[in-house]
Order: sequence, then structure tokens, then C-alpha cells
Amino acid sequence: MVSYEKERNTDGTYISTCNIVANTYWTMVFFLMTIIIFFVIPLLILVVLYTVIARHLMANPTISRGSSNNLLKYRKQVMLMLGTVVLCFFLCLLPFKAFTLWILVTPPQMIIDLGIEGYYTLLYFCRVMLYLNSAINPILYNLMSTKFREGFLRLCGLGPNRRKKKKTSDRTGTYTTGSTNCSSNQSDFWRRHSSNKSCSVKVPCNNASTEKQIKLQTTIVSGTIGRKKQESYV
Repeated sequence: MVSYEKERNTDGTYISTCNIVANTYWTMVFFLMTIIIFFVIPLLILVVLYTVIARHLMANPTISRGSSNNLLKYRKQVMLMLGTVVLCFFLCLLPFKAFTLWILVTPPQMIIDLGIEGYYTLLYFCRVMLYLNSAINPILYNLMSTKFREGFLRLCGLGPNRRKKKKTSDRTGTYTTGSTNCSSNQSDFWRRHSSNKSCSVKVPCNNASTEKQIKLQTTIVSGTIGRKKQESYV
């Protein structure tokens, strides 16, 4: 399909060129098949799949997490993003495919009348749009999704450092009770023995065990006070 030739310029000099000539039936079929396989079929697949996703989002109310006020907003944002991806795919690939089809259909004299500057300007524009299709999806996600922007900034080390605060609890000197009687008995006990700062007790929710625990702590406190008095006498 590619031919190497020597072409003559307007000033009389010759230059080497590589030309792709679609002058036979099979070469034209080949270029038409590339347009169908790499442009028409992927476009139809994207439209069908994204339509199914959009319908599933609108029909299922339990997909999105968060408050009900933001539910419709999130779904509209997702649907808008999907539609924008399909539209950009179509707009980026359309110029090059249309330019290829135009070369196949039009006679050579019309292409020559376009001029070499006009021809290469159109060709380079189509190539830039074709290459842009490979890199435009992250740009679209960055423009339309706040979560994508935050994640991208965190990945680059530019976003705010959001570390989850660990909830720590100091269990020293704490106790839990399950009934009002237990809490009232404990409050009386701690008021009577608030001077002893070394006492720390955990009391289960049981009246009988609570009374035994109080008697035990009273005995320990009285014994400690008695030992302190004897040491002071000595």
C-alpha cells in the first residue's frame, strides 16, 4: 500500500516521498474497515453501555451513599460525566476519520487544488485531535469530579493531609454501671472516700456484689489509715 517515489518540485528539484495510494478495491475496503472497527463500533459500544449504566443509576435508589438531598445531584454528575466522555471520543476521532474518508472519495485533483499548506494544516489538526483522545479522559475527570481532584492532589502530595483521628479512651479510674441503684451507691462511696486518690475500682451492675465491693474497699482504706498512724507514732 505504501509506494516510494521521486517527486518533482515546482523549482525543478526532486524529493523522495512515501505515498499511500488507495486506488484499488482492496485498499479502499481496508481503510473503510479501519473506520468501522476503530470508530463506529467502539462508539456504539460506549453509547449502549453508558446508557445501561445511566438507566441503572436512575432506577436503583440504593446505589448512592449519603443523604437523600445529594442523591440526585451525584447521579446527574455521573450521567453528565459519562455523556461527556462519549461526546469527546466522537469529536476527537471524527476529524481524522472524516479526513481519511474524504481522501478516498474525492478525486485527486480536488486534493491538489487544496494546496500543500492547506492539506498539511488539515492533516496535522486531525492528528492532534486523534492523539488528544488518548489523554483527555483524566482531564475530563479532573474537571467534573471533585473526588478525582482530591485524590489526584493527594497522590501528588499537594492536597490537604486528612488523617483520621484515632479515638483513644483513658480507662484509668473509670467504671460503668447499668442501673440507677448502682450509680447512686457508687456516688455515695466515692464521696465518702474521695480523699484516697489511689483507689480505683470497677463495679459490675449487681447490688449484692456492689455492697461486698464497698465493704472490701472500706476495709482496705481503714487498714491503710491504721498503718499510717502506726508509722507516725514510730
